[in-house]
Amino acid sequence: MPLEYLDGVSCFETLRSYAGKIFRLEDHLERLAASCRGIGRALPVSSGKLKEWTEACLRQSGAAEALLRLSIHWDDSGRGRLVIIIREFRGHPVEWYEKGVVLATAVPRRWTLRAQDPQIKASQFMGGVLAYLDTMAGSEGSDPFDRGQTPLTPREFVFLNQSGLVAEGTTSNIFMVKQKRILTPSIGSGILRGVTRDVVIGLAVKRGLEIRETHLTRHEFYSAEECFLTNTSSEILPVVCFDGRVIGNGVPGPVTEFLRQDFKRALKRW
Repeated sequence: MPLEYLDGVSCFETLRSYAGKIFRLEDHLERLAASCRGIGRALPVSSGKLKEWTEACLRQSGAAEALLRLSIHWDDSGRGRLVIIIREFRGHPVEWYEKGVVLATAVPRRWTLRAQDPQIKASQFMGGVLAYLDTMAGSEGSDPFDRGQTPLTPREFVFLNQSGLVAEGTTSNIFMVKQKRILTPSIGSGILRGVTRDVVIGLAVKRGLEIRETHLTRHEFYSAEECFLTNTSSEILPVVCFDGRVIGNGVPGPVTEFLRQDFKRALKRW
């Protein structure tokens, strides 16, 4: 990439392909275009051409099951350059889904809506990097996920917003189940509207489940019956421990599991 692009801004999307087909490609490209508009830029090509180019790149890579990072970088004159990174992806360890994963609250807070719009997916993870470094430092050298009976898991951290409400993980959206209702932080809590998040909400509605986007505290998650994360790579990932508090019975719950199965059936239909 020419040096003049190194100091420019960029936006990106992470996508996943199944059997050589990119899941929800149009939704991701729509969100990418919205991120560009949010910083006063435009896609360097039409959405249709970008879709064709992305699919062609995947075919040329030869990878059927893959993660793709599609980014757009602009130089000072406003010229945009497309960059795509494709790597084979065989999924996460089965243990994560069978036993669940552990979360911890990030020490840094999510930036305010007046500082940066979370709907703009820009190519920098400083918040996530600091969340990892600061939270791990706070553990005084011990592994904060070593809970004895709880399996070691991916180190995902949950951001609180400036009001102390739960926002989202460093790379995921978060849900909880309580009294037969599914609850998730609202857009106003300072989250990125996840593509997989929207799919899961749609699946829950089809099942006739009550689902609410609202303001949630950590203590509401601590006392939840179930909890799970959603994102492109993990799909639906059960959570069994949050800040050392065991969620429900300490195992993935039934609502999480049937939503996972619904998601897999939706993939096959798609």
